[in-house]
Amino acid sequence: MSQGVHATISELHEFWASLENERHRLAMIIEQARNGGADVTLLRDREARLLLDISAVVAGIREAPATTLHDHLALLDVAIEHEIDLAADIAYYGARDFPMITRLLRALARTVPGFEFNCVRHWPANRRRAAAG
Repeated sequence: MSQGVHATISELHEFWASLENERHRLAMIIEQARNGGADVTLLRDREARLLLDISAVVAGIREAPATTLHDHLALLDVAIEHEIDLAADIAYYGARDFPMITRLLRALARTVPGFEFNCVRHWPANRRRAAAG
């Protein structure tokens, strides 16, 4: 992890989101390679290292103080992904099955310009559009 010991939740969140995005891209590459009959051992090793890095960043987020609204939104994003796995449920069932949380996430994201819930980024595109309103 390249972030300093005293990084804010917002800074750690940005790093976490980049690692999660890389993990999702790698998962798609692994699936395509496996479907093509390729050996995915090295890709799985990279995935394992990414998961360790993600776990370390999540631990840092868990311990970092939340002082701003942006920090609290970042903390919520990571909690949705790592503590309750709501993102996977919404991705599977669709945002329409979660109208209150979808409404809440939309409203909260609008409170901080430029903030995006990374957990929403990985919903299938058609379900993201439904959540966007």
